[in-house]
Formats: sequence, C-alpha cells, structure tokens
Amino acid sequence: MKILLICKGEYRYFFPQIARVLRARHGCEVSAIAFTSPATRTLERTRAFDAVFNLAAHLKRNVPGSDLEECLASLRTMEPDGGVISVNTMIQADRIVRRYPLERALRVLAAVRVFWDDLLTGMQPNAILGEIACATEWIAWWAAQRMNIQYLVPYPTPVANKLFFLGAPDGVWEPMERAFEAAGNGGFSSEQEQIAERFVRDFRAKKAKPPFLAWAQRSPLAPNFRELRRRASRIPFRLQTFVEDGQYEVGSYHGTSPWRPIWEDAMRIVRHAASEAMIFERTIADGPKVYFPLHVQPEFTTDVRAPFFTNQVALIESISKSVPAGYRVIVKEHPGMKGERNLGYYRDIQKIHNVQLLSPAVDSHELIQRSDAVLTITGSSAWEAILYEKPVIAFGPLCYGFGNLVYRCKSIAELPAILRNAIHGNKPDRGQMLRLVWSLLATAHEAEWGDPIRRPQICEEANVEKVTDAIVSELSSRASSRWMEVLSA
Repeated sequence: MKILLICKGEYRYFFPQIARVLRARHGCEVSAIAFTSPATRTLERTRAFDAVFNLAAHLKRNVPGSDLEECLASLRTMEPDGGVISVNTMIQADRIVRRYPLERALRVLAAVRVFWDDLLTGMQPNAILGEIACATEWIAWWAAQRMNIQYLVPYPTPVANKLFFLGAPDGVWEPMERAFEAAGNGGFSSEQEQIAERFVRDFRAKKAKPPFLAWAQRSPLAPNFRELRRRASRIPFRLQTFVEDGQYEVGSYHGTSPWRPIWEDAMRIVRHAASEAMIFERTIADGPKVYFPLHVQPEFTTDVRAPFFTNQVALIESISKSVPAGYRVIVKEHPGMKGERNLGYYRDIQKIHNVQLLSPAVDSHELIQRSDAVLTITGSSAWEAILYEKPVIAFGPLCYGFGNLVYRCKSIAELPAILRNAIHGNKPDRGQMLRLVWSLLATAHEAEWGDPIRRPQICEEANVEKVTDAIVSELSSRASSRWMEVLSA
C-alpha cells in the first residue's frame, strides 16, 4: 500500500515516526510532501520515507511569470466539478495565502493544483493522510476525490485518547453514525447503556474538558519556559526557511516571517492583561440566557468546515436579535485565544445591548448548566451541552451532529424560530444522548493526535503505534465498505 503524508509545520517531528512504523509493521510504502526546503531536508535525513516532495521548490519554479488567465482557467475548472468548492473560499480560509494580493494568491493556488495533479498522477498513492487546514490541503483533497484516492483527515474527539478520521472537510465520523443508528434500532444493550451512563456521570463530576485544550488553560502571563525553549530552538529553522523560500512557504502556522511570532507573542501578553483588567466580566448575569462560546480563528474547524459563519461578531449580533425578549446572550472568549484578538473586537461585541462578554477563565460547565440553549459554529461546547441535556444550535457541521440532539441552522433567517423551539419546545432525550456517547466510545480509535510541540506525549512510541494501527484499520474498513457497495450495486 502506498501512503502519502502531508507533513505541514510541526508534524515534521511526528510523521517520520508514523512512517517508520507503517513500513515496519504494515509493509507500506510511505512518502511525504513538505511545504519548505529546510523541512524537506529534515524529513529526508530521517530516512523514514521513500520520497519527499518539496512544495516550495515547485512554487518557486512555477509561480513567477505564470499567465494569470491560464491560472484562472485552471482554477475555474475546480469550482463546478465538486459542486461546493469555491476558490475564493479556499483563499480566505488560508491564514497565509489570504494575506497575498489577489493576483498572487490565484497564481499560487493554480501552481498548487499543478503540483497535486502531477504528484498524484505519477505516484498513484492508495491513501493520503493530512489535515485540511489550508488551501493547499483543500486542493489535495479535491484532487484525491477526482482520482478515487482515500483521504484521511485525523481529528481528535472531545474525549481523551480518542481519534477519528474524516473523509471530507465538512464530514462526519461515519462509523459513529452507523453505530448510533444501529443502537437506535434495538442494538443498544443494558451493558452499553451503563457504560454510557458512567461516562456521563464522570464527565459531569470531573467537569472534563477535551484534552486538546489543555495547553490553552495557561495564562500568557505565566509562560511555560520549557515550551518557550522549544519554540526558541526553532528560530534558526524559521529564519533559514524565510531566506530560502520567502513567500513561497504556504504551510506554517503563522506565515513566513520569522520575527512575526515574536512580536505577536509580546502583543498577546499585553492584550490579554488589558482584556482581563478592562473588558472581560467574570460574574455570570442572572436571568434567562443562551450561551455562545467564541471560536479559535484562524482554524480548520471554523474557516474550512463552516466558511460562511466566520464573522463571529456579526453572528453574535444576529443571535442577540433572535433571542426572546428578556434573554441575554452570554459570550465567553476561547481559552486558546487569550490575547490573540484586538481589543476593538471585544468592544464591538460589548456594543450589542443584550450581550455579556466573559473571561476565558469562567467555567464553561457552569455556563452551560445555567443556560437555556447553547449555540456554536463547530465547537466542542456542543458535545458538552449534549451531555448536560441542553438544546444545541449549530451553524456549521458537527462530526457527531446526526440524530435529533442538535438543531441545525443553515440560514440566519431561520434563527429566531429555531431559538424559540429550542428554548420552549425542547424535550431532553436521555436515551438518544446515551446512544450517542456509546457510539463514540465504541467506534473511535484509541490514540492521541495533536501538535507535538504542545503535546510531546503524542510522539511516544506506544502512541505512534496506536496511530499507525488506526490508520491501517481505517483504510481497511473503508476498503471493505467500498467493496460492499460494489457488491450491493
């Protein structure tokens, strides 16, 4: 089996380990693409891959002097083909490319498309493993669909040590959905129900949070010096990348400039201190309320999975106009965004008359319990609200959004009626909630996924083996499902 890993950013510390285990334990041929020339050399030195392909080198050869009309013609063929792919959506969802002048962005994406067409046609992998957190990865997914290549998007669940794979940017966890449907058709035993009950009790008692948010609980005013040393050690690498690849590096987390993160970290500390001192409240207002947690941005879960709901201030204003008379909209900053947003962003939220803006330090469990409904784009607060048997209104796709536990709002015009129904007409369905919990516990893979810098335990040998076993198991399961579809047809 040929597997291609999209090795972006800090995954250069993690993916070589995955590649070695895939080759040693499962006999796979494993190649990688890197977004920069220094990352390409780093991956090649590990000797973990059959080949490493350099995206930045391709862009440097193909972007300068490219004909804009030819680039546009190439990109336009992508839009009607998939039905939902919009080049402008991909540009605006990309934290780096969206900073470029429009013509340059179009030339870059056209060159990215050529890169994937040539690479996949020549290599013909059986599967691709990578996120869809930037336009380059989004185009890779699009190309893989055309060539009938499996594309696995690793996605940590809101439950510790549980991992699933998406097959599309806005997809659901399909095995979980099948298990949920089976449980609703008489396949839910009393033992399974008890397991789900225990999980819910433990969740409420411990006020559990998704493990991938653990790093976000620290205050920027109390830095982790061990992590700072790790980040400082990467400055020479970033400088080398900037010198070699410049504006052709389209995959790192903060863009290309090596000094930009240093400036941003300093400003983050200042903004966080000012926000806590002058803007955020810490006491939850009395009276009827709904809760909307601010989301991390830029981020795959918002910018890619729900690209038309990314203006959160406008969305909060729409919620405030839609709630019944006497209701407040409680907004809480995301722990991972401490100091990231300008103070003017918060001032705009505060101007909305029935909105209260809370500190990220406020306990979300208490907020959910005291609210009559929880609204979210794609955030994990939806999962928490479901486990507290509160009505959830989701504007974007949730990986576990099947069943009747979530009100889906695809148009703001529908929101007032959806809110009234959620607040006044919702009847908790504990049985369905327990089936949802069981279906996740029973089908998610046992492994941790995330940033190896923030969560170094991900690179431990035992977890790497679990991740590779999960990849192979997922691919085998999907191959079986496709074969069954062929037979049934």
